[in-house]
Amino acid sequence: MGGAGKPHLTSHLFSFGLAILIVFANLVAAEQPPQDEAAPAPDSGQKEFKEAGVCVRCHIVSVLEWGISGHRQAATTCQSCHGRSEGHVANERNEIKPQRLPRGADIAGQLCLTCHQSGCPESKQLQTCQQCHHVHALVHPTQPRAADSDHTNDILQRWDGFKAHMARGRQHVENQQWTSAHAAFQSALKLIPDDRRARMQWNMCRRRIDPAMPGFRIVGDKVESATGLPRDVEVVGFDIKMGMVPPGEFDIGSNALADSQPVHTVRVEPFYLGRSEVTQAQWRAVMDTNPAGHQGESFPESKTLPVERVSWDDCMQFISRLNDRVAGGGFRLPTEAQWEYACRSGANQAFRPNDIGASSWYRANSLRNAEPESEFLELEAYAPRPVGTRRPNRWGFLDMQGNVGEWCSSMWRPYVYDRNDGRESNGQAGLRVVRGGSYADPSAGLDPALRHAERPNRRLRFNGLRLARGVPPPALPKSIDRSK
Repeated sequence: MGGAGKPHLTSHLFSFGLAILIVFANLVAAEQPPQDEAAPAPDSGQKEFKEAGVCVRCHIVSVLEWGISGHRQAATTCQSCHGRSEGHVANERNEIKPQRLPRGADIAGQLCLTCHQSGCPESKQLQTCQQCHHVHALVHPTQPRAADSDHTNDILQRWDGFKAHMARGRQHVENQQWTSAHAAFQSALKLIPDDRRARMQWNMCRRRIDPAMPGFRIVGDKVESATGLPRDVEVVGFDIKMGMVPPGEFDIGSNALADSQPVHTVRVEPFYLGRSEVTQAQWRAVMDTNPAGHQGESFPESKTLPVERVSWDDCMQFISRLNDRVAGGGFRLPTEAQWEYACRSGANQAFRPNDIGASSWYRANSLRNAEPESEFLELEAYAPRPVGTRRPNRWGFLDMQGNVGEWCSSMWRPYVYDRNDGRESNGQAGLRVVRGGSYADPSAGLDPALRHAERPNRRLRFNGLRLARGVPPPALPKSIDRSK
């Protein structure tokens, strides 16, 4: 094992590894940035991290050590020793281990000797390679590095420069000097192109320089600090209010519901979501028709009732027409991960049916008549209520549970949730997901994790929709600093 490569780094290795851990923690796990938010072009300085593939998402220090060892020169990878471990990567709770994970003396027997069949070229040891060498780095723990390495020095200088640019950018942000901060974060990204924090700060500065977004009218002056996005907007030309959902991670699903297992972690990027469900008046403004079953003389407030009796296919037509009429387009249904994240306001709390009375319209409070004529009631005995008449959730979204069920873009597929597995393809035929429960459901039917499958062409009088929109790209910064 020891002869695979000369020791190039000892004194800097672990302190450097721990420091850069934060920088590369999301390298592969991070979603690729939208094409309209392209960062400065990357250079070849991160080749070893890209070669490490999915393993770098968790095992950062090991990958750093591998990057300066003989393993890289030998063109080997983590998978060549530990197997592909596809289930290990897909399972967010780490319940599936790599196929080969030797410990102790087995490291030499099962791993090292597959390459070094005659033992260590220096010590001739056959059993205890790690007594002198780190498992991944092949670095002798008691000896100084033999000589400087241009590759190692380049990494260290790159890291030092990145930290300096980031510190300078943060200082400019504190002073609200957005153009100067933007330039600093751009310089940091040129050194570490895949750093999520630098990219987010870079885009945040672009939005603070020019907050305008096509198709949106900004309402108020509240801004989400991490992204620079306005928290409240309104669709231009339509009375549709939307709110910004901040980026983050949450545990999707519930172990108490068969179709919502297993509970696993999903990352959600920022997006805009309707503050309330689409109303009958809003639907008519786009489609010139009103398919809702709750209208007419019996429902004088019908304009403010959520539209229902719309299929998933109907929602696609509504969204297509809206995109044609609003600058920038980009409107869609939320994915079921986005929907649950917004419903929970990012929290991972267990569902408590007794706590939803003040925020939801459901069977217990949606009777049309206060005094029912019979103990056994048909669906017509219940009705939706005007949107926005109950208490909003922590992020300011109304009627996420109850009133009407809400179509999502996602196809009905088992968990683990993966947005890249085809479940978000609008061109495929198959069952679609409805979330949130309705005015006719009991409280247990309003669990944020409850998934309901429905045919995309079916029109039911308790299913409606809520609009979503991806974040429009930030404007390019102007040459003049408008922060003062």
